[in-house]
Amino acid sequence: MTKKQWILLISGSLLTALLAHAFFLYQWTQGVYMTGPNDGLSQMVPFREMLYDRFTSGDFFYSYEFGLGGGTLSQLAYYYGINIFFFLTVMGLFILESLSVISEPDVLFWAQATVFISVVRMTFILVITTYVFRYLNGRLLPSFIGAVLYGTSAMYFLHVTYWEFFGDAFLWLPLLILGVEKIIREKKPGWLIAAAAISFFDNFYFAYINGIFTGLYILSRWIFPLEAKETPKRIQLKFYCSSVLLALGIGSVGFVPAVWSFQQNIRPPYEQEIPLVANTSNILFDSYYLIVPAVFVLLLGLRHLYRKPQFRFFSLLSLILTALHFIPWAASFFNGLSAPQHRYEYLAAFTIGATVAAGLPALKQVTYKQMTVASIGIVIVYTVFQWTDPTIEIDSIRSMAILIFAGLVLLNAFLLIKGGKPALYSLFAIIVLSQLVVINHYQYDNLYSRGSVHESTVEYIKSEKYMAEEQQALIDDVLDSDTRPLSRITWKEGGRYNTPIIQGFPGTSAYSSILNGHLLNYYYHDLEIDMKRESVSRYSGFGDRANLHSLWQANYVMYEKGEEKNVPYGFSPYREKGDFIIYENANPLPFVRISDQIYSEESLKNHHPLTREQAMLQGLVVENPKTKEKGIPQKENLMDKASVESVGGSYSNERLVITEEKGGIDISLPASVMDSDAEDIYVSFYLLNNVKDAPLFALSVNDFWTSRKSRESIYKTNVNDITIRIPKEEIVSIRMREGDYTLKDLEIYTEDYQALEKAAENKQEQDITIDGNQITIDHLAADTEGYLTIPVPYEKGWQVKVDGEKRDLEQVNYAMLGTSIQQGDERVEFIYYPPYFRITLITAGVSLILAMIWVRKRKGKR
Repeated sequence: MTKKQWILLISGSLLTALLAHAFFLYQWTQGVYMTGPNDGLSQMVPFREMLYDRFTSGDFFYSYEFGLGGGTLSQLAYYYGINIFFFLTVMGLFILESLSVISEPDVLFWAQATVFISVVRMTFILVITTYVFRYLNGRLLPSFIGAVLYGTSAMYFLHVTYWEFFGDAFLWLPLLILGVEKIIREKKPGWLIAAAAISFFDNFYFAYINGIFTGLYILSRWIFPLEAKETPKRIQLKFYCSSVLLALGIGSVGFVPAVWSFQQNIRPPYEQEIPLVANTSNILFDSYYLIVPAVFVLLLGLRHLYRKPQFRFFSLLSLILTALHFIPWAASFFNGLSAPQHRYEYLAAFTIGATVAAGLPALKQVTYKQMTVASIGIVIVYTVFQWTDPTIEIDSIRSMAILIFAGLVLLNAFLLIKGGKPALYSLFAIIVLSQLVVINHYQYDNLYSRGSVHESTVEYIKSEKYMAEEQQALIDDVLDSDTRPLSRITWKEGGRYNTPIIQGFPGTSAYSSILNGHLLNYYYHDLEIDMKRESVSRYSGFGDRANLHSLWQANYVMYEKGEEKNVPYGFSPYREKGDFIIYENANPLPFVRISDQIYSEESLKNHHPLTREQAMLQGLVVENPKTKEKGIPQKENLMDKASVESVGGSYSNERLVITEEKGGIDISLPASVMDSDAEDIYVSFYLLNNVKDAPLFALSVNDFWTSRKSRESIYKTNVNDITIRIPKEEIVSIRMREGDYTLKDLEIYTEDYQALEKAAENKQEQDITIDGNQITIDHLAADTEGYLTIPVPYEKGWQVKVDGEKRDLEQVNYAMLGTSIQQGDERVEFIYYPPYFRITLITAGVSLILAMIWVRKRKGKR
């Protein structure tokens, strides 16, 4: 390509990208932003804001605002932790911030910036894809048309609007295909090594999808050669294997920690039946995932075009991928054999774009007869898709626009047969214009209106439901006056589990597709913490349990005034501002806890979560302790002394049938409970809705409210053992709505908090320094042999040194960092790097050197 062609291509790509975003650019001027109100504002925006702050501060590996703390390059690898385009975005914005062109980016900035970042990304996509299609087909303008159909597809806007980082998959796919073609045509491995290395490093999930497609592409190319002289298959295979191995080595520094984090994450397998065929959406008129352009349908009906190998090849791939749209098993396969998700359908958009790029130059050789037959075919196809779908209204704006532009495409195709270049350029203009009109209406109808993007406004983001100044001022005031190393605040606004990231404070909740598996086990099984909403991929608070708040340094709880229900024991009003009030913990525990009273996880395996809490307060719980274990604290199960009565239904043989609108059971406790020193009651039971397709339902135990997912929900945890803490009362009332339930394994215990108050008497004497991924404890002055723990989640990647010597890292209190301690130890250093960071860094360096040597030798041979 000449310099002039490059300038025209870049300029045309930028203009097209701007026009493709015209709807969202206009909404930006109205204070409505291109981000989904759910995952967009709950994950995409906060994660970018947090990571920008971490990266520009020099903290690349760990964040204490991410839930209870977590590795950013591993647990957030699925999002932005190792996202190359995000890295480039951070660099660009940091330069602008340093030059005072922009202020420090906050969550509002990232919401506002999404549409402009998307324009830049789409410009790159159009330029790269045009280059690749031109390499395949040899014509610049048709290649650009094909790139437009790919880069401005419905799936791109769906991804970027709701899961912004998904859009990056559009960047790397064309490069992978270019790398394959470079080997087939020129025996050049450099492009494939670079593209595969980027894919491995950037996002393991889309590396999986793109890798499957690339393998399918290679097999298809072996069956359907496109050039007269192509590299022999045996030599190709050697190139592919060597290139992928080198690429995996280069990308391993991001890929390995990401895959490790994914493997240790806890999410129940998808067990629902997947149908063989399902009509998920109308791909010609109204699909969220794939809107097939009219020009592609027209070209498929032209027999003459199948003489061209490139057209025949890509049209076949397109038809296969389009057919997979109707096969849920394909959506499950591309989603890692999990719940069917259609995130892979950008592959069809790519092959459709390639088909159009290959077919357009050959339209001049088509006869009137052939065009007439194809025209009849396209009319039949659109008629069938409209008549068989009762949801499609022919007089809707989208349907009318699609049909009008389909007619214009037909008309221009006829004119092209004898019309020369003017008719050709007119056809190209109609194709691009139709794509831009349809995709802008898609943004309005599917995303803005039906997809609730109209709720993502500047007013909402600044409101008390998201980033309220009143809440922020109160939180800052409390934390600024707290000199302890890592005091956490239990607070989330509504369903925003990442509120601590949004409002910038160490919290006790997180929402992410990948989380620390030890913490999830801690919540699900070890302590059975009810988070007041059952759902995978998140954890929140400690079920109003004072012992756990103290153990994790959650020294404050914030409430909206009037909503102070089930306040944890020992918490009292501390500070307030406007509509909000913060309660402070009267029984905080030291940041560093040392004990020689050790319990093993195995010895506590069959004991109640409250007993485990007592063990963590009276001593420490270690997975495999090297010291002698102590006697286990004993708690009495009061169910033997209690009486049970059904309310609004019947309860027998562990089956609860509620016939009224609301019902359950009442458990009457013995009078001795009210006369005791107990402060709270712990209620445990197994609960399962026996109706498989019953929807989500609310569960209350006295004033404690929570919710349980439908058994058919893909977000159900499959954890049915529940423990709930409530203030001491004579009657424990368990309530659900009308239905059929299994309710068994009832246990009730009391808690007087003597162990907590005794543990809180120990005062902090060490000097603690927390600096990014490093925690240093000085002046330990250990006077006993035992174990030490700090309230930071145990995670692979942490290392510990005691007085300069490396010591084994221990998993203490089920999910906390710890190590063994000897008498006289003075200094403890914890430091975190992503799992296998050093070995993968060396592997990446060696692989890069080998790749450069190989590419240079290949260049010398040519």
